[in-house]
Amino acid sequence: MNYLNLLEEAYELDEMSEARLPLLEEVIREADLARDIETAVEARWLLIDTCLYVGFPKKQLIAFSWLINLYESSEGKVDVFDLLWHYKWIAEHIVRFPEVSLSKINALTEDMQKKFKEYNYSLRPYYKVKTLQAISMGNRAMANEFFPLWQGTKSDFMNDCLACETTEIVAYYHFIGDYQAAIKAAAPILAGRQACAEVPHLTYGHTALSYYHLNKREEAQNSFELGYPMVKKRISLLTTVSQFITYLLLIDNQEEAVQVYQENQKIASELEGDLSTLHFYLASAGLKHEKQEDCLAQATTLAQKFDERNQNTYYQDILAKMQ
Repeated sequence: MNYLNLLEEAYELDEMSEARLPLLEEVIREADLARDIETAVEARWLLIDTCLYVGFPKKQLIAFSWLINLYESSEGKVDVFDLLWHYKWIAEHIVRFPEVSLSKINALTEDMQKKFKEYNYSLRPYYKVKTLQAISMGNRAMANEFFPLWQGTKSDFMNDCLACETTEIVAYYHFIGDYQAAIKAAAPILAGRQACAEVPHLTYGHTALSYYHLNKREEAQNSFELGYPMVKKRISLLTTVSQFITYLLLIDNQEEAVQVYQENQKIASELEGDLSTLHFYLASAGLKHEKQEDCLAQATTLAQKFDERNQNTYYQDILAKMQ
């Protein structure tokens, strides 16, 4: 089948369908061989968008690196708006791989800032990315430095949707342990006034744990019951699955926590040691079942790798508290 037909077939599938990926990867391979730059660019943007919903951020990073190189070497081949719009996602997700050094993370993120300045876009997305990177790396001081800059900078049309922004604000407050502020920030989502493709899915993990720490057990359980069906077996939402395992262990519901682990273990094994894998095995290390030692071993190895890269002991400290 001609690769252009494969591209049309990919368009006919839902953007959240994992079945898109092998089609797009074949389109990219054949378009590259044919030196069809226009199609190669188009297919890579589609792949990046699809990976946002179905996972595989490493595939995103590879595709984006190719596009950045083309942008730098061939004027007019890559649309600037598309490049900057996707830069936000890539810069946020690059911290998910322990093999990517801090210097490379900082270089990529500063290049994002440079390009946003060059084209006169607001730096609000840059400050948000720095905040989210800090959360992922367990760097509270960095998160506290960039969160006020994010919130204090005016937005423009390069900004993400309101529901995503709100959930990321909730994530910040949850990370620093201000659970009351997390619940307050989540109010428009919990009331159904804000939503998108992955919200309230992502929000409920934060609210389940925040409500628990505020001793509001009924509300915490409600967040779990509403949220877990939304994220179950969703590879791109595995971190939220992990939050629900943590919640179930906090309320001493080992049986259901083990069930959630078993339902999602297969997708965790497909992520090749990224940050979501760490979150999953870190949460699962407290389970009492036949795979407990395996979970602990995975969590220990990954926590050491990420902490070494992040130059702290954040994840190892979490693991130590669970033992």
